[in-house]
Formats: sequence, C-alpha cells, structure tokens
Amino acid sequence: MDFAWSEEQRQFRQEVIRFAKEELNDNVIERDLNEEFSWDGWKKCAQFGIHGLPIPQEYGGGGADVLTTVCGLEALGFGCRDNGLIFSINAHMWSSEIPLLSFGTEAQKKKYLPKLVSGEFVGVHAITEPMSGSDAYSMRARAERKSDCYVINGSKTFITNAPVADMVIVFANLDPSKSAAGVSAFIVDKGTPGFSISRKLHKMGLRTSPMAELALVDVEVPVENLLGREGGGPAIFTASMEWERICIMAQRAKPEDQEHDAEKGIADLRGCKQKQKLERNMAADLKDSQVVILEPVVDVCFGQEQKNANQTDAGQEIGSGYGDGNRSGVAVNQQY
Repeated sequence: MDFAWSEEQRQFRQEVIRFAKEELNDNVIERDLNEEFSWDGWKKCAQFGIHGLPIPQEYGGGGADVLTTVCGLEALGFGCRDNGLIFSINAHMWSSEIPLLSFGTEAQKKKYLPKLVSGEFVGVHAITEPMSGSDAYSMRARAERKSDCYVINGSKTFITNAPVADMVIVFANLDPSKSAAGVSAFIVDKGTPGFSISRKLHKMGLRTSPMAELALVDVEVPVENLLGREGGGPAIFTASMEWERICIMAQRAKPEDQEHDAEKGIADLRGCKQKQKLERNMAADLKDSQVVILEPVVDVCFGQEQKNANQTDAGQEIGSGYGDGNRSGVAVNQQY
C-alpha cells in the first residue's frame, strides 16, 4: 500500500497552506490573550470547504476520503497560527458531523449536515462530566423516555465549542443498570428549555477555542432526536474518537522551520516526524478501507516518542485543563 500523498493531494495541500497563511493569521496574539473565537476565520474555512471535507456532496460537503481530509487538516496546521481555531474545526468535524453522517437518520442528516458544513451551525458532542474521571461511561447524566420525548438531566464539563454551539450531541444513560450499554446519544438544539451554559472555562492553551460547562435540567428532546439506537452511545463515541485521533495528529503538524525546539520548549520531534506521518497516513487509509479497528494503529501513532515529547512541551498545549495563560503576558497557544 502507498500511504504517500497523490499529486492531486499535494496540490490541494499547497492551496490550503496558501489560504491559511493569507486569510487566518490576523490579530492572533490579541485574540489569544482575549480568548476570542475567530468567527471570521471560521466562516472563511467553511467557505473554502474545510468543514465539509469528509461529508458527501449531497449534504453540501466535498466528499473527500479520510486521507485527503487529513491532508487538508495538516495543511491548515502548517499555514494557520491560530491553533484554537483549528482545534474547534476538528472538534466540530469529528464530534458532530461524523456521528450524524455515520449514525443519523436521513431526516437528521438533511436537517443538520448542510448547516454544519456551511459553518452556519457549530456542533460538538458532550460526554465528559465533573465526576466521571477517565471512565467517561460512569456518567451521572440520565435520560428517561416519556411518551414522545426523552427528558435529560445532568451536567457536562470541558466541552469544546460549547459557548458558540448551535447543536450538541449529549450522551446520557437511559438504563444505569446496563452501565455503558445504557448510554445513548441525543441531539440537543441551542435554546432548548433547561439547556444552558453554566460556566465558561479558562485555559492555558488553545484559548481561541471556547470551552464551557453545560447544565441540563429537565431538558425535553423529541424522540426523533435520538442519534442511532438506544444504548448506542459507546459505538457513536468510539467512531468519533477514531477520527479524532487521526485528525489531531494532522493538526499538530508544523513545518521544519517553525520547530524552534530550544527557544519554544517544544520537544525535538524531528527524529520520529517522518515515522509518525507515515503512521498517521496509514491509519487514515485503513479507516477508509474499513478493514481494521483503528486502536492498534492509533496506539502506534501515539507512541512513546510522542508521549515523551508532549510531556516536555512547556505546558503550551494544555488546552483541556484549567490555567492562566496570561500570567507572563505571552500567548502560549501559538507556535511559530
């Protein structure tokens, strides 16, 4: 198998790099310091076609395969210095678009995918909870079937894109006696009574990618907003994570001349850079062919070299935890 870019993909890559450098790098430091999401950049990326890369043309997307999607996201990482914007686009793609495409009904796809692809809607999923720790399926969020709707109660935390989201795929347990097998996914629209942002979260890195806690109090969603089947939450989440692990690897790509290891405190990745790129592309190609479960490939992609490198990354990418990135007056989100 040949996991290298095709000539068409190489040309596409250069187009994305040019677009990103010319259109997405205005006022990055200022926006980072102010924790400001770039709506202008978001809309430009949607118009360019980034948001819809893996989505079929019938829903407004580009119909690209996984490897071409990864190629585009890597190029975006090369050209755009706003890592928060890239992360928000990634989360939007693999936590809302992909689940809808893979598990949604035709009515759900037609209702949401065109708006997610165009950038009119921002999407995300919500699974993490304050008390669940690393066992995401030990969630306390509950859903109960009542007549023609489900009633959801619970809270979620560390939810990327939450402050700007128009729709959220919320995971809640319909039958706690079944443990993970009782977890289901529900599409909850912005403005649904009882559904609110309880607290915006502040981070050390990826500060232009907004994050918040969510509260759900007697939130009623119609039966048709169940995504997949009852108890299908783990399958939906796993499918999202397969895409997430490939896409995040692509996002982190940087050109050689931007890897100022000593000055920026970034670990020296050059020794394993080509190996990791091959492994990432292999994972994308295998995802396209649907011949294997991606876990073994992903484990290789996130090998010990990368883990060690990340641990010495000077705290610059601690984007999912609490922190004060303004203490030194320097935007820690960016890597030049």
